[in-house]
Amino acid sequence: MTKILLTLFSLALVLGQTNGNIQCGIDVIPKVMSCGGFILGDDPKPSQACCVGLQDLAKTAAASQTDRKDICLCFKAAMQGAKVKYDKAKQLPDLCHFTPFMPLEPNPDCSKVI
Repeated sequence: MTKILLTLFSLALVLGQTNGNIQCGIDVIPKVMSCGGFILGDDPKPSQACCVGLQDLAKTAAASQTDRKDICLCFKAAMQGAKVKYDKAKQLPDLCHFTPFMPLEPNPDCSKVI
């Protein structure tokens, strides 16, 4: 599990940098690293740290369309090649009590994030 999370973090640092104010390796990935046990593994529920990180990102995403798009691009880069359990990822907004700011699906179209 640690190897998968480190791979995701490294991938996001290399591929996921954006042109806006949001930086994947600083602003996004550290906030969701603790979600890996749930969306990549067998944890039955997301951790408190995962939910707090997602709630914080949802607040950031609510600030502007540019921020939502940048966060989406970070997630898209981090999820490529990972064995994300999207059925579990889609449960996160309800389990963590936040408004989804992007589609929780493989290969989301970040240009359509409003």
